[in-house]
Amino acid sequence: MSATLQQPPGARQNRGPAFLVVTLIFTIVASIVVTLRVYIRVWVKRTFGWDDGVIIFSLLLAIVSTTFNIPEVIAGYGQHIYHLSSHQLREALKWNYLATPLLVFSLAASKISISLLLLRVLKRTQANLKRYFPYAVIAILIIISVPSAGYCLGQCQPVSKLWNPTAPGHCLNPQIYVRLGYANGAINAFCDFALALFPITFVKDLHLPFHKKIVLGVLMSCGVVCGSLAVARTVLTGDLSVQSDITYVSVSSSLLAIIEENVSIIVACVPTLGPLFAFFRDRIKTLKSRRHHTQLEEIARSSKKEIPISLGSITDPVRPAVRYESSAEPFGRPYQGRYGSQTGLVPGIQKTTRVDVLLGDNA
Repeated sequence: MSATLQQPPGARQNRGPAFLVVTLIFTIVASIVVTLRVYIRVWVKRTFGWDDGVIIFSLLLAIVSTTFNIPEVIAGYGQHIYHLSSHQLREALKWNYLATPLLVFSLAASKISISLLLLRVLKRTQANLKRYFPYAVIAILIIISVPSAGYCLGQCQPVSKLWNPTAPGHCLNPQIYVRLGYANGAINAFCDFALALFPITFVKDLHLPFHKKIVLGVLMSCGVVCGSLAVARTVLTGDLSVQSDITYVSVSSSLLAIIEENVSIIVACVPTLGPLFAFFRDRIKTLKSRRHHTQLEEIARSSKKEIPISLGSITDPVRPAVRYESSAEPFGRPYQGRYGSQTGLVPGIQKTTRVDVLLGDNA
């Protein structure tokens, strides 16, 4: 605890548990979505590709970085630095620094997966020139992500000096790291918006029904959400350079970064879940059909008493010996034929006509 820090007003606050719960929830949801994607690509469509492998790699990095958050919060991350001992502060900062490069690579991998997915879709069109765009996005992401992640851990020699400033060694200008953070956030936001809007240029050329084109375009445009999160995270990260209460103030930016990381993974998987959506749609239709059929059966069972409804008798004025009698069978009763055959009556009132021929002496 530094003597230059003033005690924060109010009761002792701890944002760590809430931070950890939210990160775990988003990571679990992302894991479920990726699992569904892999199941569809491997066992349903049998079209597992590079984009699927890259998104699995992105998820693994996200899981590891989320795991690092557990000892980070236990050490005191989320509390005011005033209340932390020197050991707690070192442990909290150590796990935070170790998780940062994983987060950077996970974000880049999720966007690379989207780019590879776009390349697969573009193969169905004649837009050959447009295939250069996903390749350009992949190159940009690699160019900015590798230096950002490398500088995060390489700015101090030895690395332990990052979380233990009193240790012997030296560090580079911290403003370089801040500028790299701005550049990384801005480029991630640009790539998110670009990848979200790019499908508009070729969806119309796909050999799909119009309504499926609309759905595909909307699903791929979900990346706008990731772009908005990247902008917000970049703004908050810039404010941290002038903050001394880093273990408390940085929680918001760290939370946004992890949400962005997992939402990017989810968005990358959503366009591939079409068969799953179709399954649930057909399932709902089947349940509705069964419910309707059950209602009809209940109506039929409620009509147990057989009461013929007399519709009167008609006498032929030309041949008085012939008399026609007609009646209606109750709903749901099978009709017994003369030779033992049975025919189910169509719902409604069905007429059965009996003809009695009376043969007299004059017949």
